[in-house]
Amino acid sequence: MSHKATNWAIEQRGLKPTAKVVLFHLADRHNPDNGCFPSQERLAADCEISRASLNKQLAVLEARGLLRRIQRRSETTKRQLSTRYVFPFEDGFDDVPSAPTPVENKPTDPAPQFGLELPCPDSRHGAVSSFDAKPCPENDESRVQNLDTNLVREPLREPCVCGDAADIEKSFREFWEVYPRKRDLTKSKALFEKAAQSGVRVKVILNAAKRYRAENAGNKAMYLAYADNWLDARRWEDYPDDAEVKAPNSVIANVAAFWAKKIKSNAHIPQTAISREVAACMIGNGLVLESDLRRVGVTL
Repeated sequence: MSHKATNWAIEQRGLKPTAKVVLFHLADRHNPDNGCFPSQERLAADCEISRASLNKQLAVLEARGLLRRIQRRSETTKRQLSTRYVFPFEDGFDDVPSAPTPVENKPTDPAPQFGLELPCPDSRHGAVSSFDAKPCPENDESRVQNLDTNLVREPLREPCVCGDAADIEKSFREFWEVYPRKRDLTKSKALFEKAAQSGVRVKVILNAAKRYRAENAGNKAMYLAYADNWLDARRWEDYPDDAEVKAPNSVIANVAAFWAKKIKSNAHIPQTAISREVAACMIGNGLVLESDLRRVGVTL
């Protein structure tokens, strides 16, 4: 742990909440003598996000000039080791090749620099993935999954459209029904109401919660943020509010629509007919509620 690194991370401005969380936990893993090279599994658990979301945020941080990534391999086994992360305050930062930076994301002010040491060869963590260290020429340059395919973002705030208390109460109950990892109902409700009363549209929060659930379908609970933490960090800002949750393919989307109609018509449904992936797609796209799935015996 490096207090200098964490203090530096806290001072960075202009980042979205999730990117700021990732930067802080990376800085917290920095060792002044050996550097920073946590496994992606460990870092994703620290940040309470999926590895796909983690990779997306790492790309954002690198584009902002707040870190560089070095792929490492064992000299003896040739197996890929965990990625080395280099910060602007370390000597040699400018010598590390960076990923292509979009023009609109280029940093305007260079960060201060100081000491870079060689990484410790004794790492307890394995490779960040099974991909080769160099991008395959047949694939896109980046190995990061693009989770945000919507290029048009609507404002997340609008003046004084809070709605009355009854509307907010109803919306929170829907949020609580949808959100995948619940904790501290009282605190979560207070945070939800605070956001709504400050001008954040409840539709934005609800849609983001549905997409977050669908995105993390099948992930272990340890990778999911608790409801109160998610609201406190304003994680809905990571999702555009008008993008439909995409099923992995049209087959799953069609299956989800088929069984949603069966559920709404109270038809008999075998317990094994609906997989977790299909259930997540149904909830994420607003076809059914979690209570509807429980009613027909589907375990989430």
